[in-house]
Amino acid sequence: MSSASKYLPLFIFAALMAGCSTESKEATVPVIRPVKLLDIADLNAASIRTFPAKVAATKQADLAFRLSGHLIDFYLVEGQQVKKGEVLARLDDRDARNTLLNREADHELATADFKRKGELLRRELISQADYDLAKAQLKSATAALASARDQLSYTQLQAPYDGTIAKIAIDNFQMVQANQSILVLQKDSDIDVVIQVPESLAANVTFFKRNSSIQPSVSFSTQPDKHYPVRLKEYATQATPGTQSYEVVYTLPQPSGNNVLPGMSAELTLDVSGAKNQVKSTVIPASAIMKRDVDGVDIIWLYSESSGTVSPQPVTLGEVRTQGIEIISGIAKGDRVVVAGIQYLSDGQQVKPLRWQRGV
Repeated sequence: MSSASKYLPLFIFAALMAGCSTESKEATVPVIRPVKLLDIADLNAASIRTFPAKVAATKQADLAFRLSGHLIDFYLVEGQQVKKGEVLARLDDRDARNTLLNREADHELATADFKRKGELLRRELISQADYDLAKAQLKSATAALASARDQLSYTQLQAPYDGTIAKIAIDNFQMVQANQSILVLQKDSDIDVVIQVPESLAANVTFFKRNSSIQPSVSFSTQPDKHYPVRLKEYATQATPGTQSYEVVYTLPQPSGNNVLPGMSAELTLDVSGAKNQVKSTVIPASAIMKRDVDGVDIIWLYSESSGTVSPQPVTLGEVRTQGIEIISGIAKGDRVVVAGIQYLSDGQQVKPLRWQRGV
């Protein structure tokens, strides 16, 4: 056997071992695990809610006459500003005036008769019963006179407060019935903002949180980027039928430079945290929290932008919410938290943020 044939198996074995060594080296190259991150933008963000709202007038009245008649003076237009006590409409008052003249005459006659009966009683020329009858007739005539004066005043419709004519329901020169709505008057110095609150949050929006960093505010569709402070006015203690929600009303002065009208849409921002919940907190998905095996401490994994690694961070848990679990302490604004695949992480492990492709 030649020397080349003798050493050929050795050469083949060495080549195979070299190939296996190369594959082993390639297999040990560490893989950088992609992770899904959550940026903590605002502690207490879970407590801040925005509710769709509707603008309503602080005061609104459907004005009507207290008696029937012929409308003869009614020249208002919708949107017109009126002052308290201003005459808005008049009925034909001829019948009322004639009735008043009759009642005045009856009152004068009853007054004169009562005086005469008083003098006759003093002279003992009539009985006490005749005097009492005259006295009663005078009281009746006085009441009838006051009623006639009231009936005459009812032919005029006056503004009960400063406001705006929101709606006109009838034209001039028509016959109107008693208590038939003539117009709608709205007070426009203040406006109300009405929201519907679910029963789970009703108890948290019906008191004023003086220490809250987020005070109630409203933005209107005409100026969505501008917010106006509001104050709680009233709230319903009975749920709205069919919705199981409660109506809550906030109020504010009419914004200057922004013509806000009843019926417009708005958005109301509220702090719905409980009265005792004054600590800052945030809510993260349950998938971002795990219990450490060595000591049973609840931890999350924080991502470091500078090193590209993750590290465990002990946290204090709060209430379980619909969106996740509340974190009371151990987290700060600006932290980046891993929210998926945390069971595969280790301290100091190199990771890369998972970025979704557009359209995926």
